[in-house]
This record gives sequence, C-alpha cells and structure tokens, in this order.
Amino acid sequence: MYDREKVENFQIRMEEIIEKHDTKDAFELITSELNECENRYLTEFMAPLNFLKYEPVLDWVEQNVDRVKNVTQDWGHLSASSNFTWERAEKWLEMGRPWSLVALDATMFCTTLGERLNQSPWMRELRPQLMDNPKLDRIANGLKKYLETDSVPRTKNTVNRIINDIFEIG
Repeated sequence: MYDREKVENFQIRMEEIIEKHDTKDAFELITSELNECENRYLTEFMAPLNFLKYEPVLDWVEQNVDRVKNVTQDWGHLSASSNFTWERAEKWLEMGRPWSLVALDATMFCTTLGERLNQSPWMRELRPQLMDNPKLDRIANGLKKYLETDSVPRTKNTVNRIINDIFEIG
C-alpha cells in the first residue's frame, strides 16, 4: 500500500539535510537514501534534489531512471533544475527510453517561454536554460532526427512544443 505520510516525512527530513549541509554532502546523504528506497517511492522521494541545482544529480538520474516503470515529467524537471545541457540531452536521446523521455522533458523545461499550466512555481522562478547554450538549429535538428525513431504522441507533442518555443512560433 502506498504511504503518503512516508513520502512527506522523507521530504521533510531531506529538506533539513539541505539546510544543514553543503551541496555536495547533502547530495551524498540524499542519494544514499534514495538508492535504498523502494522504487515505487523514488519519483516523489527525489524531489528535494531539485533544490540543490547540482550537476552531479544528472549522473544520478542517468543511473536511476530505469528503476521506474512510468517516467513522469518530474524526471525532466529534476534534470532541468540540475544544470542540464544539450550535450547531455543528445546523449540521452541516443540511449533511447527511458532516458530520452527525460531528455525531452528537461529540454522542454529549459526552453519554455512564458508560463505552462503544469509548470511548478519553482521552475517559473528558476527559469532553467540549457547550460551549454547550443545553437537553436542544432536543437531542432537533433529533435527532428530523434522523431524518426520515436514518434509517439508524447514525443511529437514535446518536440513540437520545444521547436515552437525556441523559434518563438505560435
């Protein structure tokens, strides 16, 4: 049975760790607990990592996203808030699912113009961008190429949203 109180208690404890430790130590303490948690709680338990804004979180995402069956936008959200780059996005797109789904969502969060209905207040405030500042054509071409191998509606919609936002269409 899913235990909402367990999730809330975990997140409160992790926020205390973030307040009391430097970023590197907080990351190590949080991820050591995440590495031991039940997979069904992983997506919600990882939320405090957003507040670190710490690039090593991306390596943790890469090593752990395959622990969940349903890759939600939370993974892209976490990646976008952790100094995501287009270089990393290209790598994850090449790796395929589930990493490609995270890459698409993170890229979307890093290229979104204006507010989105499901965008968190945290993401609106942070306003993440692709840290390597790639040329827009490079992003668009990479995404179009990816569509050749994965053209399900979720992928198409996300790619279209990114391309429309980076070229300010619509």
